[in-house]
Amino acid sequence: MSTGFRIFRLAAVAAISLGLGYALAHRQQSPTGKTAALVNGESISVSELQVELQKRFGADVLRDLVHQRLILQEAKKQKLKQDPAVIEKRLAEMKKQPQVQAMLKSGQVEEGDLRRNLSTLVPLDALVVSQLTVDEENAYLKRHQDEMESVTVQHILLLDPTEADKVYAEARQPKADFGALSKKYSLDSRTKNQGGLLGELHRGELEPDVAETLFHLKAGEVSPPIQGEDGIHLFRLVSSKTGLDELRPQIRERLISARRGDYLEELRAAAKIETLPPYRLPTALSGPEPADH
Repeated sequence: MSTGFRIFRLAAVAAISLGLGYALAHRQQSPTGKTAALVNGESISVSELQVELQKRFGADVLRDLVHQRLILQEAKKQKLKQDPAVIEKRLAEMKKQPQVQAMLKSGQVEEGDLRRNLSTLVPLDALVVSQLTVDEENAYLKRHQDEMESVTVQHILLLDPTEADKVYAEARQPKADFGALSKKYSLDSRTKNQGGLLGELHRGELEPDVAETLFHLKAGEVSPPIQGEDGIHLFRLVSSKTGLDELRPQIRERLISARRGDYLEELRAAAKIETLPPYRLPTALSGPEPADH
């Protein structure tokens, strides 16, 4: 199902296709008593809508506020507690993105707007996570193992098998400095001065027999000489990322991104949403707008 709906105007910047309203706290009905919409009996006032329209214009602004209400109502129902530290961490990560930095610098968006958006995005993500199961996470990892599991390695490139055996024996000594050995022996001019560091390699980037060897090494362990197209390699494992426990954060991030839209549509389908003339919800999350009920 498509999740290309808009509640959050920095969707491309924040690497999500989700838009959220700006306010987190419940706002009281305007002094004039005018209401633009009711979400499960909770009012979205005309004055609140007008505040949003001063920040951005479009027929989807009211819809965004409705989605915000649905998220916060469900979070309250499930007794999810808001952790300010999580919001600040997400904000710091977002501000590292060049597009966000440019928008902040130009005044197109303010930091307070980002923080208020995250005050609704964070509970939405928590709600989605609450529906995930270990079986689903394991199944996702199994389908995407080649692109998710990785090793960080150093290597030494040699041509002569006899020399490779000699260097392998040196590298296995208890106090051996693999980086120094790489500088001394390796024929790979690109990496030898960096101690042979190749960096992070994903399982799918490696030949199956090489992957089989590297993913069975323990941190600090050196592989036997491996014949490659360009010569003989010795590898030392620096670190690895394998298994559900290590990769769960990345797996959840991907699953959350894929399921936000579906979750919002579930909330919407179960809610009672009323708009008061002349206001209406122009479009659904994706496709034609269902009739309010």
